Amino acid sequence: MKKEKTGDRMQQAMAHKKKRSFWRLMVMTMVLFAGAVVVMQLIEQAGNDGRVEAGDAAPNFKLVSLDGATMLERENYEGKGLLLNFWGTFCEPCKKEMPVVQENYATLQDMGVDFWAVNVGETPLRVDNFVNGLGVELDYPILMDTRSEVEKAYGIYNLPVTFVIDEDGNVIEKYEGELTKEKLMELAEKSL
Repeated sequence: MKKEKTGDRMQQAMAHKKKRSFWRLMVMTMVLFAGAVVVMQLIEQAGNDGRVEAGDAAPNFKLVSLDGATMLERENYEGKGLLLNFWGTFCEPCKKEMPVVQENYATLQDMGVDFWAVNVGETPLRVDNFVNGLGVELDYPILMDTRSEVEKAYGIYNLPVTFVIDEDGNVIEKYEGELTKEKLMELAEKSL
């Protein structure tokens, strides 16, 4: 009888050991698979990081304005210069440049250059509260990229960033940093 109990215990221990080995193997397989996926993505990104740079065609997009009343499409503005600015409410340089752009927006329009401010990944309510808190009424379009699709298409990693797009829809320059009046006018000239 003792032999039977010992045999049962041995069988139970072996069965338990097999289960542990199976689960270890499963975990190791999942870790190796996840590692392979990460390596493949890194290799893909190394060849093409998705960032739009000077000399590239500006990707097309359609975005709705903050008030929800207007849909703007980048392709429809070929034939005139465009400064495409990406920003966020959490970005202090973005906050500082907005009144500067507003002060010079009419001059840009007179030059034949448009300015679009694309908010990345935030809700209209948050952006509206932010814009109302600036103390300056903004005349230029605030576009909502709530799903960050345009941000991804342009390969945006830092804010603020402004793309200078010429009349043919080509990126002339990519400027990362806060816009001053001088820089704004310099970029506007380049878009013509």
